[in-house]
Amino acid sequence: MTHHAALRERLTAAVTVLGTLVVTLALLAGMPYVLWQAVGIPWPESVHSWHELGERLAQPISDPLIIDLLAMVGWVCWAAFAFTVVREVCWYTAHLPQLLHDRRTHHDHVATLSVKGSLAALCIGTLVVALLSLWRPTTANAQQPSFTNEAPHPTTATAPLNPAVAQQAIPSTATTAATPAPEGTGPHASAKAARHIEYTVVEGDTLWDIAAAHLGDALKWPRIYALNKDRVQSDGARLHDPDTLQAGWQLTLPVSDRHPVPPATAPALHVPTPDSVSKPPSASPAPPQPTPDHRPATGQQATGRHAPSTPRPDDGAADRNAEEAPGPATIGFGEASLIGITTATGLLAARRYWYIHQRRQREPQAAVPALSPLVDKAAQAAHAATQPRQQPGPEDLIVRRTPPQPPRTADSVTIGVSGNTEVPVDVLATAGGCTWNGPGAEGAARALLTGILTAAERQRPNPPRTKAVVPHVLADSLLPGLPPQFTALTQTPDTAQAVCLAEQHLVAHARSHDDRDTPAPDAAAADRSDETDPGHLVLTVSPDAAHIGQVQAVAARSHPGILTVLTLGTPFAGAEQWHVAADGAASGPTLRPQHPDGLELFHLTPAAGREMTEVLLGAHGQRPHLRVLPNQQPSPREGQSPPVSTEEPEPEPASTEPVPTEPASAAPRPAPASSPRQVRPVRLHVLGPVTLYALGHEDPVGTNLRPEVHEFLALLAAHPTGLLTADIADKLHLELGTEQNALKNLRRAVRRALRTATGITNQEFIVRQGELHKLHTELVETDLADFTGLLKKAFSNNGDSGCDTLASVCEALGHYRGPFAQGADHLWADAIREHLTTQATDAALRLAHQAEHTEGDPHQQDAVLSLLERLSALHPDHERLTQHTIRLYQAAGRHDAARHTYTRLERHLAELGLEPDPAIRALLASRAHSRQMG
Repeated sequence: MTHHAALRERLTAAVTVLGTLVVTLALLAGMPYVLWQAVGIPWPESVHSWHELGERLAQPISDPLIIDLLAMVGWVCWAAFAFTVVREVCWYTAHLPQLLHDRRTHHDHVATLSVKGSLAALCIGTLVVALLSLWRPTTANAQQPSFTNEAPHPTTATAPLNPAVAQQAIPSTATTAATPAPEGTGPHASAKAARHIEYTVVEGDTLWDIAAAHLGDALKWPRIYALNKDRVQSDGARLHDPDTLQAGWQLTLPVSDRHPVPPATAPALHVPTPDSVSKPPSASPAPPQPTPDHRPATGQQATGRHAPSTPRPDDGAADRNAEEAPGPATIGFGEASLIGITTATGLLAARRYWYIHQRRQREPQAAVPALSPLVDKAAQAAHAATQPRQQPGPEDLIVRRTPPQPPRTADSVTIGVSGNTEVPVDVLATAGGCTWNGPGAEGAARALLTGILTAAERQRPNPPRTKAVVPHVLADSLLPGLPPQFTALTQTPDTAQAVCLAEQHLVAHARSHDDRDTPAPDAAAADRSDETDPGHLVLTVSPDAAHIGQVQAVAARSHPGILTVLTLGTPFAGAEQWHVAADGAASGPTLRPQHPDGLELFHLTPAAGREMTEVLLGAHGQRPHLRVLPNQQPSPREGQSPPVSTEEPEPEPASTEPVPTEPASAAPRPAPASSPRQVRPVRLHVLGPVTLYALGHEDPVGTNLRPEVHEFLALLAAHPTGLLTADIADKLHLELGTEQNALKNLRRAVRRALRTATGITNQEFIVRQGELHKLHTELVETDLADFTGLLKKAFSNNGDSGCDTLASVCEALGHYRGPFAQGADHLWADAIREHLTTQATDAALRLAHQAEHTEGDPHQQDAVLSLLERLSALHPDHERLTQHTIRLYQAAGRHDAARHTYTRLERHLAELGLEPDPAIRALLASRAHSRQMG
């Protein structure tokens, strides 16, 4: 800023100070003076009690009485205004450091007030801002003048007040608001100083498109709106409606190191100097010249209408660098929902248990409930992040999307992202605690509790390392439906009880520390000491005035890895104050030095929180917690013991009843699946490992095909009516823009292998009709189609329960050699796999139910037992199969085989940290009890 510009700004500030001071004093002192001189004190002199006042009001209305009433209203209005002035003086005094940093705080504060409260804020705020400008002028923006018949250039030079700041050209797409640069020279040092740019709106622009093009994420449009909603444009209008933009408006866009503005789109920007600021630039600026330190925009930015990219000879090197760049660390779920990849990995772990408990709770022949699309998206991202990293090679048929970053360890809990790196929860564990306020505080707290619960899912069956304590009222507003005690979350009746649990946790940590300092007598004792480590406790409260002292006392003991105290909307002395915006952007006095790239907290809407809560509860076989009425009994899953005995069966005494000993091998072995007759030239097996057979030969063909070809064939077999290119690309996670070439390579690989095996060269095995892809039904048959067709035929007549149904089911299950695409880890196949498993097991369970309740041929019971054993070998953790198998064995007198079946189930569930259903244990317990009574 030049000397003349600084002097002009100081004079303007001085005039504003004088004018605002005169208006404020006139309202504070002039109004009571006028009222005093006009009517004096409106209280009548002859009235000395309330009774006399009532008599005075009961008199007929006269002109003096009306004047007195109006004067009284005037005095009340003046008193209200004076009180508002005192309140605003206190507010601006408390926020004086923030006003020194950002003058827009005054406009944001006035915008949040009502009309009657904004007058005092406008007077006091304008006076304070003018005084600050008189003491420390702001940076000056010298914009290029627009000439007649010439399109205005959206380029502006900006200079700080201190001309000693490093003068470096900062490439950008528009005006760059420079902040004091750190010591150092070069383009990297000056690029770090760029925090905002100026953008000129063109016809058809929306905040969504601008955020997607310049911030890298369309969901960050509220940041642009917050920066520009109170800015007066050249036509005198303001951005009151986010959906209304006028061509020619100037918008301030935030810029971070994570999303630098591509310099290929920027016009040349000269170095601002005192002389150049005062002189208008040339009418014909130089063409843009990209610097070697920046690459031109790619992807969406390069294809936008505002930023035509310039080809460069080193595009190949740029692409290679882009491929080696780390993937995202966050997953967005639409408006106001964002989680980290570590939290998503916990949802992926809970998803597996959710399927297991759905089998437990699902009634026979009932439809399998579908997972939330939100959880599916998180699981897909977490699945891609946990896969082994493979460098793309020239022989790859398809190019997968860039996987997200690897998640942190299983016991990690993250709260946000800074510089595309997840931030752990330990940053909150500061002495004195941390307070979150602002419109996004609840959403961020909801995401934090969800992260703690998902971390517990990754550690199963071991206890969680990080736990949370929340009062019931707060927990019910953040994650409603959870029971009082659920894995890593404990709900307390009030804040005092929550603080008490935090104090007990500190005592337990102190005892554990003393035990570690004491030499252990042996190694086993040392291991037990590690197992009793209390871990990390996160106390989340919203205390009232009566409990602030207790929370403050325990918050002083906060320490990373031990205790974290977080309060919502209730600040207290000694606590760090974080303001959380609606989009999760956190700001605070201590955040900028620790996180120079900014900190964006994960946040969830209430709807997204409910969907994740349902999955977490389902992973433990529970449903959202409901209030139990007095005349109702809680279910066994809510803490009540089941009505049946759950004692372990005791060994049967040999002297009670001579039972022939049956070894475990006496159980009927699964019947070998018969090879179906092949009708078409190619047969594709997807029930079990994906395998191809040609021309009825027993030996498979195409064994050397790449895994992505098998995945492509399994996907088409699961959708016999065909799939569109976009759907295939989404399920196979193909890189955007490469799906056509990828599918072409896959079709070519299938065609080459099957033409060699069958000799058919004049037809395509995968039919392409526009964007639709499907298997050629005249050339390729699948075991999946035969399986579903036979099952539909077997139970088409509900009254038929004879040998024909049994034979049809046996024939259908002969095609079921294993789960869908067995051996392949395709997340899109999980729902299909569960559906087909349900069909197979339900068919066998229907036959088992008929065999239990009818006295049929023993050979039919043996055939049903053979089917049950075959399916149990494929799905050893399926409890309903085991339950019916035990019943049939007991009915046939083969009790040793029944016990062996139960032991097998118990062993497989123990690997998952689960126990068999009490009803199954009751079968063996009741048998043991009946034998003892006999």
